[in-house]
Amino acid sequence: MENQIKSSSDRFLCPHCNGSTKLPDPIPSSGKFRISCALCHEKSLIRFFDGGYEIEDIIPARRMEAPANTPLRSNSNPSNPSLKYSNTRNLNQNSTREIPLWEKKKIPVENPTFLSLKDRIKKSSSQSSWLGQTLSLIEGSKIFLKNLFLSKENRTGSKSFQSFKSQSYNTQNIPWLKYLYWSGLGTLILTGIMLAILGTGILQLKSEMNEILGSLSKGKPTKILDRNGQVVSEIFQKRTSTLKLSDYPENLKIALLNVEDRNFYSHSGIDFYALVRALFQNIIHLRYKQGASTITQQLARILLDDRTKTISRKWKELELALALEAYLTKDEILEYYMNNVYLGHGAFGFGEGIKFYFNENPSELKRSEAILLATLPSAPNRNSPLKNPKGSKIRLEYIIEAFKNRGLVQDIKNEEINHIYTKFSVRSPNETVFGNRQDLAPYVTEHVREVLKKIHGSNEIYDSGGYIVETTIIKGIQEELEKIVHRHLVNVQKRGTVRKTVLRKSNENASPETLAIRKLMNDSYLAMELFSSSELNTTQAEVQSGLQAAVVAINPQTGEILFMHGGDEFKSDNQFNRVNQMRRQTGSSIKPILYASAINEGKISTADKIMDAPLIFRGVQGMPNWMPDNLGKNYDGEISVRYALTKSKNTAAVQVAEKLGFSNLDHYFSQFFFPDSREKNKRFRNDLSLALGTLEISPLEMASAFSAFGNEGRIVRPFLIRKITDPSGKVIYTNQNKDEFDLKVDEERKVLKADTSEVILSLLKDSGRASGVYSSSYKGILAGKTGTTQDYKDSWFVGLRPGIAMAVWAGFDNPRYGMGSSGLGGTVAAPLWGEIMAYGDKGRHLKSESFPKPIYAVSAKVCLPIKSSCTDCPPGQEWFTQDNVIKDSCSSFAEPNSGNREVLQELF
Repeated sequence: MENQIKSSSDRFLCPHCNGSTKLPDPIPSSGKFRISCALCHEKSLIRFFDGGYEIEDIIPARRMEAPANTPLRSNSNPSNPSLKYSNTRNLNQNSTREIPLWEKKKIPVENPTFLSLKDRIKKSSSQSSWLGQTLSLIEGSKIFLKNLFLSKENRTGSKSFQSFKSQSYNTQNIPWLKYLYWSGLGTLILTGIMLAILGTGILQLKSEMNEILGSLSKGKPTKILDRNGQVVSEIFQKRTSTLKLSDYPENLKIALLNVEDRNFYSHSGIDFYALVRALFQNIIHLRYKQGASTITQQLARILLDDRTKTISRKWKELELALALEAYLTKDEILEYYMNNVYLGHGAFGFGEGIKFYFNENPSELKRSEAILLATLPSAPNRNSPLKNPKGSKIRLEYIIEAFKNRGLVQDIKNEEINHIYTKFSVRSPNETVFGNRQDLAPYVTEHVREVLKKIHGSNEIYDSGGYIVETTIIKGIQEELEKIVHRHLVNVQKRGTVRKTVLRKSNENASPETLAIRKLMNDSYLAMELFSSSELNTTQAEVQSGLQAAVVAINPQTGEILFMHGGDEFKSDNQFNRVNQMRRQTGSSIKPILYASAINEGKISTADKIMDAPLIFRGVQGMPNWMPDNLGKNYDGEISVRYALTKSKNTAAVQVAEKLGFSNLDHYFSQFFFPDSREKNKRFRNDLSLALGTLEISPLEMASAFSAFGNEGRIVRPFLIRKITDPSGKVIYTNQNKDEFDLKVDEERKVLKADTSEVILSLLKDSGRASGVYSSSYKGILAGKTGTTQDYKDSWFVGLRPGIAMAVWAGFDNPRYGMGSSGLGGTVAAPLWGEIMAYGDKGRHLKSESFPKPIYAVSAKVCLPIKSSCTDCPPGQEWFTQDNVIKDSCSSFAEPNSGNREVLQELF
């Protein structure tokens, strides 16, 4: 019978027990459903329709629980299997219990039946399927189920799988399950996101790994090598080791791995158990409390160069560590780590640590020393044997004992440990690797630094470390050169050869000729030979020392700079390289250039005779006369060209310059010094004072010019750097087509004929023997010329020996000071030249050879002028150019033509 539904609160009366049961909410609008009584658990099959329902069948509970393939039992009357309730009742109507009639067959369920999920969960003591387990977890939550099939229940017997139509269930009596569910889901999502970010970061870092690892080269020193590949000097700010892993002793590697990372060769770069433990501690304390870094992570931290203790830094470290493991082998990781880990006192890497702490090579390291070094990476300051010897010793003894228990060491005795700390006790706790740094070639280093700045394009050349610079330097001489120079400068001052003198300008007692030349040259740096000593008005006073010297030697055939020293006592306020950055007047040392030009041009020959007598060039247009004079006003009358050069006669040099002519002076001096027209216009002054050395030339330029005499008249542009290789092994610089010292000259230029160079070399042999070089310990082959400038401001000697052209300058940087009347080229510069050569020969750094015999010049007998008539002069041997061989052995020096003389007269 049909029953009317008035509201959602209407109830269903069970036909078995007449108990009242709430209808499902929401109430279905149509369909057949099986409803279980909440009191007796009997089942009823009900058909719903719009506005009501009717009971189609009544099923006892035991009928539903019958085993499979067992006939259904019923308490209803079998004679009326289709009998239905004949009465129609409202849902809230009370009635007496009526005996239901049953069918003797199982009724198929066409539509889902609403069941109480809460009651079913409470009735179930266990669930045999995954669905049952899931439902047991979500009890108390408000869930929505559709077409879910429940398993058999153990408490009331077997039940058929039944389906459910979507319905809402309020299970909010267990709220922590909801939190647990959403927390778990959020954790899974967050973990997935983090893994995705981590993977992306690792891939990105792998693509940038070359650049990242290249940052380690910033701490590697730039090594400057000599011509044989030996280290001359290094440029560094943070100095790291550069050893290969195979260079480190096994006892050090074993000690390090056992102290820092015993599972290094088995883990993937991260110790996850230790990492979780450390993160847990950090979260609890709300700050960085504990770490668990592997060697790979420590290398990542070095690469990041970030010492902050934050989660973000730890994440970056994690990414980079995994990327390193994916990109490098374990041995490569260990090598990078051992070369860059900080060990205290400015030492980065075990290579530097071995040198700093024990002053040993890696192969000499003892096991106890290796273990001590292995304690430093974790706490380099706290475990420093210099700063904290007591704590360091306790730590060392503890680790040695642990190693003994593991069977790693056996025979390390306390006496050995005590001996180590005894040696540390006499050292300063503030000692660093920078304090121990020594640069045996400071001016070479500074020059290389300047070249690297040009290549790198930045002043921060420390950020471009790790370069290898191959030079032409002879290390054996270069590393001793600074000491030789300093010792010589001290000695010449102790002996009184050099007395620092304050110069004061005075024209009161100067001759008219001196006044004229001073006005012409602006009284700046006139050659000393231009004036006699009687005209010098100086106030002498012993003042604080500041005597300097510059030395540079060149191979004439190749242009290679063999050694170089730019000044005494290189320091922060004295880094001026006088070899190439300073230009000073040369005095008489320029005369070989003048004589070579005249011989090459055919204006004079070695057989010519020159009158050494006072000369007067009368001025015009109100200008006073000019009288070039010899030092001491000594004159020898008729002399040979060889004698004139050897004795450095000023009168003869002026006559040679006059005969050569202004156009030839311009040409040859441009060839030797100023091939670049702009440079010539700035520095060259074409007048006869050139013969006395008034041009300002650098020591490097002078050595380069003299190299022509030892190289058949050719000058090869000087260079010091052969090649520069970057940290990756790429060659980034060679000397080809490089004007390394900015001389503005061609790579090679021909300035003289080969026979002319041989003639000049023969003249310079006599000049060199008379120079004062032999007053030193050097007694070997040489050819050269001294030079001294006005007021004894500059002392020069430029000389040659087979394979070497070397210039030496000495003086004060400030032109207000002179060296006193004894400060000559032959007493200051020439002996220093000899001392350097003597050291080179003693150490066998230089080849001991003689000059080769001339193969281009021609020899002939000549008459030697000795203040007697030509017919009585003794015969001698002289060298000539091929196109200017002597015809008359008693020929005299031809007088300059009147035109040249007139030009000179007009000049003054």
